[in-house]
Amino acid sequence: MLGNFSFRTTALAMVAGVTMALAASNAHAQALEKIKEAGVIRVGVMGEQAPWGSIDAGGKNIGYDVDVANLIGEEMGVKVEFVPNAVAARIPNLLTGKVDLQMAVMGMYPDRAKAVQFTKPYAGLKIILLSSAKNKITTIEDAKDLRIGVPRGAAQDKAITAALGDVPNIRRFDDDSSNMQALVSGQVDAIGGNTTYKINLDKAAPGNDFEQKVVFNEQWMGVTTKLGDKEINDWLNQFIDKIRADGRLAAINKKWLGEDLPNFPEKLEGVPFTVQ
Repeated sequence: MLGNFSFRTTALAMVAGVTMALAASNAHAQALEKIKEAGVIRVGVMGEQAPWGSIDAGGKNIGYDVDVANLIGEEMGVKVEFVPNAVAARIPNLLTGKVDLQMAVMGMYPDRAKAVQFTKPYAGLKIILLSSAKNKITTIEDAKDLRIGVPRGAAQDKAITAALGDVPNIRRFDDDSSNMQALVSGQVDAIGGNTTYKINLDKAAPGNDFEQKVVFNEQWMGVTTKLGDKEINDWLNQFIDKIRADGRLAAINKKWLGEDLPNFPEKLEGVPFTVQ
């Protein structure tokens, strides 16, 4: 009797598991179609981090990520609705459904890949430490006694904290613009940033002597969706292949970064480009 009960229980559990998996699969299968039916795709971008994402004098979203997102909307045949993000809100905004795609300079790292799904890379930059030319810094340890600003939870926050420990002189700010302003105003002596920070610092403080001191790592960016969302992930990967092949992505890279498109990696350890 007990054996029959156990067998029935196991069988029912298996059926329930299969049903739940199919339901989840169907929900994901419908996600791309739902966007097309709605006629709108909501894309998370940065609002104050040129050249990736910012807002011009006319209130229009502009930048590298914005241009790629507009191509996505054009290819998909839907309108693009931009949602500006704080750095720390990027993944929560995606997981809670406030955006359909996250493109706010989303660095591809193994810890993030446990929470969200990345496509193959469509952009790249370097994570660096910037400071005045007066400060002699060749390694991050040389800066251990300086006040260092970082955007809270960003790649540079993690890199500097890993190197120095969570020391009191690491000052965390809510966004990139606050981090850069802290350096310009003298609140901090150095900041963790990326290779495009210098463009913004030169606009905010012409004639400054800020320079790149330390390179922590090269960061690749992918379009981010929810885990298990295979249809959108497949569509986006095909789209990235297409705009790389026809030169449109290279043109965007040249327009905003002033450089040729980098050689993107074919794989990244711990970061799958497709739904497994």
